[in-house]
Amino acid sequence: MSYEPQRFAAPDGTEMVILTAADYDALRALSDDGGDAAAGAAALARVRGGEGTMPAEVLASILDDDLSPLAAWRRHRGLSQSALAAKAGLSQVWVGRIEAGGGHGSPATRRKLAAALEAPMWALDEEV
Repeated sequence: MSYEPQRFAAPDGTEMVILTAADYDALRALSDDGGDAAAGAAALARVRGGEGTMPAEVLASILDDDLSPLAAWRRHRGLSQSALAAKAGLSQVWVGRIEAGGGHGSPATRRKLAAALEAPMWALDEEV
């Protein structure tokens, strides 16, 4: 048996639709895919806008080795915490603290770290 969506007006005038649970679930799945597509389009726009990309090795270190983005980029560049700190004009203690999740640093600090690592600023965010 086939059911067609039923339309009606609520007392306040809002148009409402009744549909099968299967149709609702299908629409929800499409909506979720749309969010994924929007996130992908935003990432592509960042890359095309010159914001840079993340090497697969860095992403693998974050996902597989559970490193912070800062630690993964530092490892990728072959730098110690001390060398990165010196290059960025920061203390080794502060770099270690950020890597361990004890802070994120100010925007100026994050710009210094990104520049020292030759990495886009967004790539140092914890939400990769």
